[in-house]
Amino acid sequence: MATDAEHAKHDNQTPPPKHQLSTGEIVTGLIAVVMAALTVLAVSQLKNHYPFPHNFHDKIDSPVLALELSASVSDLNEVLHTDDPGETKPNTDAGKAVDCLRTNTIEDFFFIPLYTSFLAAFAILFAAGPHRRPVAHRRIVITVVILVAVFDGAENIGILCALRASSLTYSTAQAISVPSHCKWGLFALTLLFTAWILARSSGALYSLATRRLLALAYGAAGVLMMIGLWMPHIIEVSTYLFAFLTIINIVGLLGPAMERLFFRARHPVYVDDFCNRKARRQADVAVFSSTPSGA
Repeated sequence: MATDAEHAKHDNQTPPPKHQLSTGEIVTGLIAVVMAALTVLAVSQLKNHYPFPHNFHDKIDSPVLALELSASVSDLNEVLHTDDPGETKPNTDAGKAVDCLRTNTIEDFFFIPLYTSFLAAFAILFAAGPHRRPVAHRRIVITVVILVAVFDGAENIGILCALRASSLTYSTAQAISVPSHCKWGLFALTLLFTAWILARSSGALYSLATRRLLALAYGAAGVLMMIGLWMPHIIEVSTYLFAFLTIINIVGLLGPAMERLFFRARHPVYVDDFCNRKARRQADVAVFSSTPSGA
C-alpha cells in the first residue's frame, strides 16, 4: 500500500484540473474573430473611399453612424453632400460617397447575424449556474438580440432607399433614424443584461475577478450607449469599448485552445522536503515545470 508520503508526493505532482473548452466557447470565439475581421475591412473601406471630411451633425465622426442617426434632411446632406443621391454621377465626390455607403450597408446585412449571434452566445455562456434561471436568461437574450437584428435590418433598408432617392425628405430621414434609435437602445439593454449575468455568474470559464471586471466594462458600454441616444457621439465611444471587449474575449475564449494546439502543456512539480534537500545540496529549486509525459 502507498504511504502517506507517497500520496502527498503524487498530489504535489498532479496539476490542478483545467477548464475544458466547450463547443459553445470555441464557436463564440470564432464568431468574434470573423466579426472583428469584417469590422476592420469596413473601416478600411470607409477610410479609403469616403471622400469628404468627417465633420457631421451632433459631433459624430463616423459617416455611417452619422447617416444612421440623421433625423432631418440637413443631417443627411452633411453625410451625402447631395439632395438627390439617386442621380449622382459615379465619378463625382458625392457619387463616391453614395457608392461607399451603399457598399457598407449591403455588407452590414452579413454583419448583423454575426454580431447579434456573438451577443447572444457570449451572454448564454455565463447564464447557466447553480441557483440561477438559465432558461429564462437565454430566452430574454435571444429575444432582445432578434429585435436588434430586425431594427438593424429595417435601418439598412431605409438607408438603401435614401441612397437611391431622387430627393431627400423628412420621412426619408425618419425611416432611418427611428429604427436606428430602437436598435441602439436594444443593443444597450443587451450589454447591460450581459453585465448583470456576468456579475452573477459562478461558472469556471473566467475567474471571479475577470467576470467582475467584464461586468463593469459591459455595464459601462451599455450605459454609454444609452446616453448616446441623446448625445449621439457617445455611441461611438461605447462601440469602441465593445470592440475592445470583443478582442479581449477572443483571447479569453480561444487563447487556451491555441495554447493546447501549438504548445505542449506544462504543469508545476513540487520538490518534497525542499528545505532538507536544499541543505544537503540535493535540490536548487522548490518548483519546476514538467510536460504531461514527465519530461
